[in-house]
This record gives sequence, C-alpha cells and structure tokens, in this order.
Amino acid sequence: MQTNTPFESIETPDIHFLRRIEVLKKYPEVKQLMGYDPWAAVLTVFIVVGQLAFAWGVSVWFPSFSADWWEIILLSYVVGGTMNHWAAMAVHEMAHNLMLKTPGQNKALAIFANIPVLFPGAIAFRTHHMRHHSHLGIEKIDNDFPSHWEANKIGKSGIKKFGWLFFYIFFLFLWRGFMTKPTRWEWANIITLVITNTLIAVFFGHIAIIYLILSTLWGFSLHPSAGHFIHEHFIFKEGQETNSYYGWLNLVCFNVGYHNEHHDIMNIPGRLLPRYYKITKEFYEPLESTKSWTKMFYEFIVKPDMGADKRYVRTEQVRKEGIKMAEVLKQKKRESVA
Repeated sequence: MQTNTPFESIETPDIHFLRRIEVLKKYPEVKQLMGYDPWAAVLTVFIVVGQLAFAWGVSVWFPSFSADWWEIILLSYVVGGTMNHWAAMAVHEMAHNLMLKTPGQNKALAIFANIPVLFPGAIAFRTHHMRHHSHLGIEKIDNDFPSHWEANKIGKSGIKKFGWLFFYIFFLFLWRGFMTKPTRWEWANIITLVITNTLIAVFFGHIAIIYLILSTLWGFSLHPSAGHFIHEHFIFKEGQETNSYYGWLNLVCFNVGYHNEHHDIMNIPGRLLPRYYKITKEFYEPLESTKSWTKMFYEFIVKPDMGADKRYVRTEQVRKEGIKMAEVLKQKKRESVA
C-alpha cells in the first residue's frame, strides 16, 4: 500500500484485464465487433469541415468581438465546444487505430481532426494514452491522474473545484506527462497546426481564431460533453474504478461514455459499443453509471467528500499480480476449449 500519495490506495488488480477474459469466454461473438470503422473516419471529416465552416460563418456574422462578444461566447459554448470536443474524441478513437486500417493512416487523420482545436496535441495524446490502459491507477505512468499539487491544493472546496474544472484543459495538457521531446509524427502535428492556424487567421480572420480558441477552452472545460474527463475514473461508488455514462451525449462523443466497456475491450470501435453492451449487459448493468454528465459535474462540485484526490492508486506489483491472474484465467480457458 502506498503512503506517500493523496489518492486512495487499493490492493486489487485492474478488473478490466480479468473481465475481458470472462466476457470473451461467455460471448466469443463479440470478436466480430472488433476492428476499425471507416464510417467514423467519414464522420470525422464532416466534423472538422463543419466546425471550420462555422468558424468562417461567425467571422462573417460578427465582424467585431468587442461589439458582439456575448453572442460569440454563446456560440463557442453551445456549438463550438461540442464540435471541438467531438473532434478530440475522434483523436481518441484513432489513438486506438479504430478508424482506418493502418496506424499511419490513423495518425494522419488524427492530425486532420486536430485542426479546429488549434493546439497540436493529437499525436502527443496518442503517444501516451495507451499507458493509461496498460497501467491504470499507476502514478507517473497513467497520465490520466491529477498531480499531487492538484489533489492537495484543490481539496474539497466547491469554489476551487469549479475553478479547477473551468481551467481543466491547462492541467490536462501541461501537467499530465504530454510535455516530452516531440517525435517525428508530433513534429508533423505541430507544423501542420502552425500552417493551418495561419491559414485560418489569414483567410477567415481573427474572429474565427477567437471562436475556435473559445471552443477548445469550453470543449475541455465545464461543458456537458466534457464530463467524462471527471466521470470516467473518479470514485463515485466505493470499490468501482471506472464508470460508464449512457446518455444521449454519446452521440457526439463516439460513445466514449461506454467506458467500462471500452477499457474491457479496447479494439471495438465506439459506434459499435452500444451493440457490445446489449450482448454483454449482464456484466455492466450491476455497475454504477449515470445518464447525465451535467448532474455529475454538479454533484462533484457540491459534495464535500469529492475532490481531485478521489482516485484509486495501485502499485506496479499489484498490477503485475493482476496480469498473472489474467494469464491463469486464459490458460484455464484454453484447457476447457481443448
């Protein structure tokens, strides 16, 4: 058990390794859902083109930010925040190679999906995200964790939690292990965004840039569709490390709300996760879930027992013990089939 951490230490292994084996043993037909989804790639193109077209439209409709600031802010929240977050969830899908056939194709499309967000994070996210799955709950490796500074300074104060969530994008990208030496693909991401940002500023104008910046800030902040950043792995029910959401916002998030399902079997495209759930729902119905990320935000902010430290942390030894348990289950499965 770890004593030098503000988070809650657990001695149980990652349940997702174990449940995956049980699910595939009972429902081998779900393997047919695994693969990639080119229709999601087509949708991604429409998301990017649609958001850029809307940014151009805003620059035409509202030539002055000082005169029309509240309309631009409102549109950037309602439309822009939804669209830019949706584009970011496309990047998440491609981090798992779930849209196109090859990793290179997914990387290239992820860079394209990154364009309306303006900040080049698609490849950096891809580079580090798989460690979140393989080392869930391991500090300094699982980069989904808040820092110790966040956990200690935010505390249980409702005002501090509100401010933390409002500026969540800065903590997400600056403090979570993404600031490393760029790879060649990351340089391609950076250079592409510098070029596209310049083109947007030149041909669409500064209002379009302001709109897209605000869209990104909202889309990774206190926006209903961004609720999964908090809901996925904070402790809303004791003993449960991952939480799922089954509301309508999944339609604009590539079903990332099906998060227990996603962690159990990562190579099922988001569009097919509801189908997977229908087949295997006996494994997920007993788990705590929600149908409202907005309500979740409210409860997280106002409840005195919730805070940035409300996460489970495990040691590397516990993780390895879980892998050994999974190997034993796999062997028993192979023996039963034989």
